[in-house]
Amino acid sequence: MLHVRVMGISIDPGLSAVFKALSDDTRLLVLEELRKRDNQSLFEICVRVIEQHDLSLSRQALSRHLNVLEAAGLITTEWSGRTKVHTLNRTPIGDHIQPWMKPFLE
Repeated sequence: MLHVRVMGISIDPGLSAVFKALSDDTRLLVLEELRKRDNQSLFEICVRVIEQHDLSLSRQALSRHLNVLEAAGLITTEWSGRTKVHTLNRTPIGDHIQPWMKPFLE
């Protein structure tokens, strides 16, 4: 991905997309549920978020959250028959967040 310079600072657009995706509590819950158990359908994730976190959420709203997570590369999707299955992708965290955070932790 191309780095953009803003006021002399190199900004990784992938990092911005990841932080945007992580800025929502519902999306954090979805990632947590996928961390616990990968390869879930929209329906399975919806049920787990409602049951485990007592959150009222429509499948349409969850679908929008999944689209944001997928656009940021935090999840991948593939079709298994007629079911779209979602899987956690840890790569953006290592590729974008860890290098950015390293100077703050030193």
